[in-house]
Amino acid sequence: MVSAVAILVIILALAGVAAYFLWGSPGLAERFLQRKSNGRRLQRKYGREYDRLYATHGDHAAVERELGRRERDRRALTIAPVGPKERDRLTAEWTSAQAGFVDDPGRAARRAEKLVGEALAVRGYPADDPERQLALASVDHAHSLSEFRDGHELLQRSNTGAPGVDATEQLRQAMLHFRVFFDELVGGRTKAVAAVVVGGGEKVPA
Repeated sequence: MVSAVAILVIILALAGVAAYFLWGSPGLAERFLQRKSNGRRLQRKYGREYDRLYATHGDHAAVERELGRRERDRRALTIAPVGPKERDRLTAEWTSAQAGFVDDPGRAARRAEKLVGEALAVRGYPADDPERQLALASVDHAHSLSEFRDGHELLQRSNTGAPGVDATEQLRQAMLHFRVFFDELVGGRTKAVAAVVVGGGEKVPA
């Protein structure tokens, strides 16, 4: 049976070897600290988007590589604000979709989601691959993108028909989440419809 003293000696020896390679190798300690600092920066910047990627990859280094690729690809794009004419068009279409929630909540939510994609394309994010478009937009809009992803999840859930799922409420919430991202992209607050009428005469803000 290995004594406690022997175990302690082994631990100290391993710690000494680790310290030698970490601090004794020129530049290695600096790179280690720089990577650690970069990891903290990415977690602060991307928030829930970082957490989502970590849940997928299960490895911080893989997440940091993915975000590094996004930032490099984003630097190759020319992103511009939405101009007045496009802003008016997009906002009018959003208001129309929102007003249509009463008659067809699913169609209204799907249209709202597509309008987010249109706004991204107008800004300059490539539209050929929707997921890549969102990935590149995360470099500039990580926190509001999380709102959009919440909305997308609610929209998907509303189609399940699962017991206890209030589809109309799921869609209403999806519209609210989509609007957060949409407003940030177009550079202003959309004019919310005061209320929509849900079955039975109940009024729920849209």
